[in-house]
This record gives sequence, structure tokens and C-alpha cells, in this order.
Amino acid sequence: MDTQELIQEIQEAFASRSYPGDDRIARRRPDGIASEADETWERFRGKDWGEMVAVGREHDLRENISFLTFEGFVYYLPAYLTLALRPDAPLDIDEFVASHLWAFPGEISPLLRPAERRAVVHALELLAREFDSRKYVTNDAQTALDHYWAYFTDEELGLSTGHGITTE
Repeated sequence: MDTQELIQEIQEAFASRSYPGDDRIARRRPDGIASEADETWERFRGKDWGEMVAVGREHDLRENISFLTFEGFVYYLPAYLTLALRPDAPLDIDEFVASHLWAFPGEISPLLRPAERRAVVHALELLAREFDSRKYVTNDAQTALDHYWAYFTDEELGLSTGHGITTE
């Protein structure tokens, strides 16, 4: 699968994901003091994940990852993956995404539907190969696969169950 096909898979897998709501996309300080979390909330609030691909081409979204809730991260994950897979990817967003998927698989994976989970696994596989070709000292995409994401069954990835039935 080439990069364009993978981006298409990601877009199709996440196409029907609903916006989680303004209060569920980013962590914010309860005391109302402005912070980076509030900046993240302002940047993402009310925006469709598709819109954030264009935003990500203009602004560095790496630091925002840590302030998104897990629901917010999953909702905006297709934008982050799309940005990470592009040859003109801004800065090292691909490493930030792979690192977050490696650090929090138990929190992120249960929120994903099978087709979304499959798209994440495919993206990590492509990123792992890319990081190897760049001779990175650490390959967080491969580590994420080795420690969690590569262990899903076909059924958990929405692939055929052997009875001619596909789960989604």
C-alpha cells in the first residue's frame, strides 16, 4: 500500500466519526487561567478533523497533542496521521504521533472502531519503514507496533472472521 492509498484508507475509516463536543476535545484548567491547553482548545474547538489537515500545514500542531483528551486525540487522529504521512510533513509531527500511540495504546485503542484501528496499524507500519530508511536512532512507530498495535486479531481489525463475514 502506498502513502496515497493509506491516506484514503484513513479518511474512509474515520469518515463517520462524530465530533465529541467542545468540552471533550482538550484538557483545560478549571481555574480559567489561560494556558497552552486553552490555546489547544481554541485551535481545535468546533473544527472537523478534515479542517485540521489544512491548519496543520500552516501551524505546528505537535505540542497540541499532549493537551488533547484521548477522545479529542482519537477524533483528530486522521488529521495527524494524514499530516505525518505526507512527504512535506511539517517538522517531526510523524514522530510525535508515533510516540503518542506508543505511550497511550491502552487509552486510545478502545476508542477506535476496527477499521480505524486497522488504519492506525497500517500507518504505524509505513512510518516504521520510513523511520528505518531515515536511520533514526529510535523508531517509536516500530516500538508501538512491537509493544501493542501489531497484536490485534483479524476480527479486532475488522477483517474477515473466516465465515465470509467482515466485522466493522
